[in-house]
Amino acid sequence: MQLFVLFLTTLFLAMVLVAALIRFSAPLGLVDVPDARKVHVSAIPRVGGIGMVIATIVALLLEFDLDSGFRICLLGVGILSVFGLLDDRYDLNYKIKFFGQFVAVLVVVVFGDIVIRRLCFWDCGPLPDAVAYPLTVFFLLGVTNAMNLADGLDGLAAGLSILSLACIAFLADLADGYQTIATAVAILGAILGFLRYNTHPAIVFMGDTGSQFLGFSAGVLAVLLTQKVNTALSGSLPLLILGLPIIDTLLVMGHRILRGVSPFKPDRNHFHHKLLSLGFDHYEAVLTTYVVQASCILLAYFLRYESDLLVLAIYLALFAVVGAFFPLAQAFRWRLHGVDRGQASFLTRKLNLILEKAWLDKTAFQSVRLAVPLFLVATALATKKEELDDIAVFAAGILVTWLAWVGARLPGAGFIERVAVYSSVILVVYLAQTAGFEHAEAERWFNYAIALLAVIVGVGVRFSGRYFTLTPSDFLVMFVLLVAANLPVFSQVNYAKIAVQSAILLYGVEYVLRRGSGTVWAVRSGGMLALIALARWMVL
Repeated sequence: MQLFVLFLTTLFLAMVLVAALIRFSAPLGLVDVPDARKVHVSAIPRVGGIGMVIATIVALLLEFDLDSGFRICLLGVGILSVFGLLDDRYDLNYKIKFFGQFVAVLVVVVFGDIVIRRLCFWDCGPLPDAVAYPLTVFFLLGVTNAMNLADGLDGLAAGLSILSLACIAFLADLADGYQTIATAVAILGAILGFLRYNTHPAIVFMGDTGSQFLGFSAGVLAVLLTQKVNTALSGSLPLLILGLPIIDTLLVMGHRILRGVSPFKPDRNHFHHKLLSLGFDHYEAVLTTYVVQASCILLAYFLRYESDLLVLAIYLALFAVVGAFFPLAQAFRWRLHGVDRGQASFLTRKLNLILEKAWLDKTAFQSVRLAVPLFLVATALATKKEELDDIAVFAAGILVTWLAWVGARLPGAGFIERVAVYSSVILVVYLAQTAGFEHAEAERWFNYAIALLAVIVGVGVRFSGRYFTLTPSDFLVMFVLLVAANLPVFSQVNYAKIAVQSAILLYGVEYVLRRGSGTVWAVRSGGMLALIALARWMVL
C-alpha cells in the first residue's frame, strides 16, 4: 500500500508541476527551438525533467526513511539536475556538461559505494579497486549520456526508462530490495505523470534535465540491484536492462569517430532517426524502439541467473543485429513505405482499410457497452464474503455520495460519476482476486471473460476513430502490466494482475463514456448495481 501511495504521489506531483512549469517556460528561456537536426517544427517547452526530478525527490523524502546510500544518490541526482537545467537554459559546452555528469557519478561511486565489484568471466573473485571504480564511473557516465541521446522523439526516452525501471523493480522484489523498488516506483510515477503531456504530439519535452536524470537513475539502480540487492543475479545484467540506448550510443559514437568528427557532435544517425529515414512514421518508430527494448528486458529476466559470459555473448549478438540491420536495409533499398512522406505508412494503410468497415466499430462499441456492465454486476454477485466488511462499507459510501451528489444537482456530477464507476471496477477486480468466487468454475469463466473483453475493448478502442485513440505509451503500459501479471514474484496477491484486469475494464468504461451522454446509461447502471452488490455484505 505504501508503494501504491508513493506511486500516486509522484504521478500527481509530476502532472501538477509540469503543467505549472509549462506556463513559465518562455519567460525562463526553457524552450526547445527546432533546427535541422530535430524532428519537431515549433518551439516546445523543455521543463518536464524539472517536474520529474522534484516530484521524485519530494515523494521519496516524504514517504520513506531512506538510508545514507540512497540519500547520497539523491544528492547525485541534484548535482546532475543543476547542470542539466543550465544546459537546457544556456546550451552548455559539452565539456561543462560532462564535468557535471562526472561530479554526480563520482559522488555516488565514492560516497554512496555504488561500485561494480562482481563480474564473473574467468576469475569470479571481487574486482580490484583500480578496475572497479573506473569501470563503474565509465558505465554510469555512458548510461547517463545514452538516455540523453535517446531522447529524440515524443515519449521515447520516457518509454525506454519505464521498461528498464520496471525490470529493476521486478528483480529487486525477488530479494526484498524494498528501497530499490520504492525508488524505481517513484520514478515510474513521475514518468507517467510527465507522459500525460509528452505523448505525440508532445506539448512539453523533458530536456537534458529529464533525460540525464532517467539515465543516471536507471544506471545507479541497475548497479545497486546486481551488486548489493540481489547478488545472485548476473553482474552483466545491466547491459540488457539498459539495452538499446547503450547499443545506439556505441554505434553512433563509433560512426562519428570513423568519420573523423567529435563523438559528442550531434547528428541524425540515432536508431530512431534511421527508422524515420526508412519510411517509419513517428508512431511506428517509437513503437518499434519499444519492441526492441522490451526484447532486451525479457532476455534480462529469463537470463537473470545465467553466467556473465552468456549474458555478454547474447548482448553482443543483439549489438551485431542492430548494427547490421540499417546497412542491409539500405543495401537492399528497403523502406516501410514510399519516399513521399505524405503517403500513408504500411501500418496506417492497413488500419484505414479496417476503419472503412463501419460495422466493426459499431459492433465493438455495442458489445463493450453491454459486456462491461454485465461483467461488473455478475462478478460482484459471484464473489464470496471473507472478512470483506471494509469493502462493503467503502462501496456503500461511494454509492451514497454518488446518489446524493447527483440528487442535489451539485457541480461536478460527471466527475463524481466517473470516480464512482471507476471505483466499482477496481473493487470488483480486487474482490475477485482476493476473496475468490462461491463456485469453483466461476474463476475459470472470469478469466475467459477478461480475455474476451480485452480483445473487444482493444478492437473498439483502436478503431474508434475520433472517439478514442491509443498512443505507443498505452501499448507500453499494457505490456508492462501484462508481463507483471504473469511473473511469479508476488507471494499472495498478484497486484499486477489486478492492475492489468482493471486497466482492461477501465479502458472499456472510458471508451463508452466518451461516445456521449446518450450511450452511458448502461455503464452508469452497471457501476451502480455492482456497488449495490458489494454493499450487500453490510446487511448479510
